[in-house]
Amino acid sequence: MPYRVPREPTQQEAYNRELQDSYAATRRVRARPAGAATSAVPARDPVADLKELAELHASGVLSDAEFSAAKSKVLGTDAP
Repeated sequence: MPYRVPREPTQQEAYNRELQDSYAATRRVRARPAGAATSAVPARDPVADLKELAELHASGVLSDAEFSAAKSKVLGTDAP
């Protein structure tokens, strides 16, 4: 006999879900290694950012508080 006996609808639904889950597991994107780039956007150069901030501060565009906050953000520190 070349064909199997048809399953009950609830059994078939469970079997279909099992197949979908196993297929989805093979299609999942694997985690990238720690050193791999996470986006196509190149990393910004913090030294260039600090120079730009210093120029803006020296020209008067940024106040002392704004300069300190932006510098902390570039350096990744919590200091105000």
